[in-house]
Amino acid sequence: MIKWIVLGLLLGLSHQADGFEQSQLNEFADKLQVTYQLIDSKPTQCPNEQAQCYFSTLSLSLPYDLKGADWQIYFSQLMPIYSMQSDSFIISHVNGDLHRLEANASFKGFTKNTTYVISFYSQESQITESEYMPNYIATAKGLSARNISSTAIKLDADTGLEIQPYLVDFEGLNNHQVSERDQTPWMNANYLFETQTKPLKSTALGVIPQVKHLTINDDSKLIDLRQGLSFTEHADFKEQLTAASSRLGVFGVTFKPMGINLNILKDDKIIGEEGYELTVKKTGITIKSGTAAGAFYAMQTLAGLISVESAILPELTIIDAPRYPFRGLHIDVARNFRSKAFILKTIEQMAAYKLNKLHLHLADDEGWRLAIAGLPELTNIGAARCLDLTEQSCLLPQLGAGVDRDAKVNGYYTSDDYKDILLAAKKHFIEVIPSLDMPGHSRAAIVAMEQRFNHYAALNQFELANQYRLIDPLDTTVYSSIQHYDDNTINVCQDSSFAFVKKVLEEMQVLHDQVGVPLKVYHIGADETAGAWLNSPACLALKQSQPELSDFNGYFIEKVSQFLAQKNIEVAAWSDGLNSTQQSKMPKKVQANAWAMLSDNGHKVAHQHANLGWQVVISAPDVTYFDFPYQAHPKEPGNHWASRAIDSRKVFEFMPDNLPAHAEIWPSVLGQPYEADDSESMLKPGVSFYGLQGHLWSEMIRSDQQAHYMLFPRLLALAERAWHLAPWELAYDYQGKKYHKSSGYFDKQQAFEREQDWQRFASLLAYKELPKLAQAGVFYRIPTVAASIDQQGYLHAFTSIDGFDIQYQQNNGPWLLYQENIKVTGAVRVRAKDIATGRKGRMLSVK
Repeated sequence: MIKWIVLGLLLGLSHQADGFEQSQLNEFADKLQVTYQLIDSKPTQCPNEQAQCYFSTLSLSLPYDLKGADWQIYFSQLMPIYSMQSDSFIISHVNGDLHRLEANASFKGFTKNTTYVISFYSQESQITESEYMPNYIATAKGLSARNISSTAIKLDADTGLEIQPYLVDFEGLNNHQVSERDQTPWMNANYLFETQTKPLKSTALGVIPQVKHLTINDDSKLIDLRQGLSFTEHADFKEQLTAASSRLGVFGVTFKPMGINLNILKDDKIIGEEGYELTVKKTGITIKSGTAAGAFYAMQTLAGLISVESAILPELTIIDAPRYPFRGLHIDVARNFRSKAFILKTIEQMAAYKLNKLHLHLADDEGWRLAIAGLPELTNIGAARCLDLTEQSCLLPQLGAGVDRDAKVNGYYTSDDYKDILLAAKKHFIEVIPSLDMPGHSRAAIVAMEQRFNHYAALNQFELANQYRLIDPLDTTVYSSIQHYDDNTINVCQDSSFAFVKKVLEEMQVLHDQVGVPLKVYHIGADETAGAWLNSPACLALKQSQPELSDFNGYFIEKVSQFLAQKNIEVAAWSDGLNSTQQSKMPKKVQANAWAMLSDNGHKVAHQHANLGWQVVISAPDVTYFDFPYQAHPKEPGNHWASRAIDSRKVFEFMPDNLPAHAEIWPSVLGQPYEADDSESMLKPGVSFYGLQGHLWSEMIRSDQQAHYMLFPRLLALAERAWHLAPWELAYDYQGKKYHKSSGYFDKQQAFEREQDWQRFASLLAYKELPKLAQAGVFYRIPTVAASIDQQGYLHAFTSIDGFDIQYQQNNGPWLLYQENIKVTGAVRVRAKDIATGRKGRMLSVK
C-alpha cells in the first residue's frame, strides 16, 4: 500500500498550484475543448517493435489565455499509450486504464483559440467508438477535481443512444479494421441489403422459446383468455405461481371467480423437472407437471401464445420440456453498477423466456457491489470511484467514471437489496449464482482491505490490521494484468487471504439463509490471473513447504472449492482458471464456464472439461457475449476482441451441441475462414453439455438503458437456443470431424429449414414479443435499415425484423415515411422508427 500512497503524492503534487484557484480550475474544466481522433488503426509499422498498435491524436484548446501549467488531466484509455510526440505535454500510464496528461517544462500556458495536438501510439487496438472513455478530469494541488465538460457523454434525442462529442467520427477501413489481415466489413445500409433476409409476414401460432410439440386440436373453437382465469379448488402449486399470474395480468388476462377454469395437476409422469403438458379447451385449461417450475413455464407459455392486442386461442395441446437444465444470463455489475430496479426488471424478462440462472458478477477490479457484514470498507471504498490518488476514500476513476462518487456507475447492493433480488428470483424460478472474482480481478477488494489495514495499524491493532489483508507487503513481483493493473491479484499464499474469502462466503450464505434461498452454487471466477507471486516471500515459503505445488492459482481454486464443498455449495469457475487445477483435488461436482473463442479452438476447452465429468456451461464469447456490437459499425456500441458482430440472427443460428461445426458458417473475428479440427478432441460418447449462458460485461455500459439495449432482443434468441433443440441443427459427431468453410456437413436442406425457422422466430419477435417488451419499458435495440438505390434512382429498404416504420432523408431534409417506388437523389439516409414507442433506430447512409 505504501507504493500507492507515494505514487499518489508524486502524481497529485507534481505541479504546484500557486495562484491557481478553484474558480480557475472550474473554468478550465468547463471551457477546455478536448478532441480525440483515431488516425490509423493498422499502421504499417509500430514504434518499439510492437506487434500491433494504433495511432491517434488528442487536441486541446481554450477560448482564453491561461498562463502557467498548474493543472493535470486524468483520463481513461483502455489500451496503454506507450509512445507519444508533443513539444508541450507528457502522458504517463498510472494504473489500469488511467493515464495522466501534464505540461512539460517548456510549456508556458495556453494561447487563446490555439489548438495543441498530441500524437501517440497505443498498444493493440480500440476499434469501436464506445471503447473510448468519457469524463476526463482536471485537477490541481489542493483543489477539488472537476470533470471536463467537453468529454461528457450526451444522449441522442431520437435514438436515446450515447453520443461522444469529443470523438471525431471514424471514416474508412483504417478506422475499422485492426490489421491488414482483418476482413471485417463496414456494415452500412448497402451491406445489410446484400446480406440480410427480408422478413416474411407470418400469422402462425407460436411462442418464444419454441415448444417441443404444439397441436391445434380445433381451430374453430376459440377461447378468449381475457374472460379471465380462475384456479380450480384443488389446483396444485398455485401459491408458487404468483409471478406468472401477474405477467398474464399485464396482458389483460386476470384472475376472477367466474373466469375460465385453470386446473393444475401434479403429475410425476411428465418428463423432466421443468417439463409440462398444457391443454386449452373451451371447457377449461389444464396444466400437468411434476413440479411447480413446470407449471410456471406452462403459464409463461400461455402468456407467450397471446399478444398485446389479442388473447384469443384455439383449442390446443402443448407438450414441452427444456433442452438444457442450465439456461443462464451473466450480468457484470462490478465494472459499472446496475441498479436493483434493473436487476428486478431483467429477472422478470428472463423468466418470461424461461431462463433460470442469474449469474451476478458482484466484484472485480473496478468495484465491489455487495455489502458484507463486518467489512464496511468493501463498499465504503470499493463501491465508488473518484479522484483520490491515495485511494483512501475511493478507487481510482477507471473506465471514465469521473469524479462523482454518486454517479450511477458507482454503487452497491445493501444486504436488504440483495435479499430482495434473491426473493424476486425465487418467485420467478431463477437461481442466483453470485460471483466475487478472485484471486485475479480483485483490486477493489485489495484496496479496501489495505484501507482497513491502515486504519487498524494506526491504532496499533496489528492483529486486526492483518486479519484480512490480501497482499504480501514484501512481494516485489512486477506484473501487468490483462486490463493493465500491476496490483489486482490476491496473494494466495497467506492465511489472511483465505480468512477473507471464508468471511465473505459465510456472510453471503447468511443472506441466502435469511430469506430461505440456500446458496447452492458459488462462482469463484478464477480467470485471467496475472503472473503474480513470483517474488512473494509468503509464496516462496509455501512452495518450500509443498514442493509438489505446481500452480498457485490452481492451489487457490482447489482450496476454496474444498471449503465450499464442506458447506454443500457447488463450485463454478471460468474454464481458464479450472485448467490450472488437479481434478483429484476438486469436488465431484464442478461447473465450468467454457469461454474460449470458437475460432481459437474453443471446442477443445469445452470438450476437455465435459470429458472430466464437469457441468460445462457454454459461454463462447463469439456468440454469447452481449457486450459486443450487434453489427460491425463504429457507431454500434460494444467491445471487439472476440466478435465484431453478434446480432439476434447469429445467436439464433448457434448450434451449442456442436461447437466445431461453426467453422462452416461463421468467420473468425478478423472476418477470415478458419478450421476447427475435432478429430482428436472429441466428446466421449454420451457426454453432453450442461447449459448455455449469455453474458453482459459492463466496461462500456454506463446506464441501465444502455444495458437493456445490449441485451434485447438477442437475449430472446439465446433463450430459444437454450430451451429448444431445432431440427436443423447439425448433430455432434462423436467420431470427430474437421470443419471449415467448404467441408459441407451443414447441407442445403438444413440451411433451408433454418431460414424457415428464423422467419417464424423473427415474426413472433416483431408482432408479439417486442410490443410486450415495449409495454414493460425495456429499451430494446431498434434494427438498422437495409437499403440500396438502384440504377434508376429508386430506394429499396427493409428491416431484418419486421414491424417498424422506415424513414428516409434526402440532403439533410425532413425525415419522410418510406414506401415502395420512391425515387431519391443526393445524400440519402435511412432509419427505422418503432411504432410502439416512437423511438428511432441508428441511421445509416445509402449509396
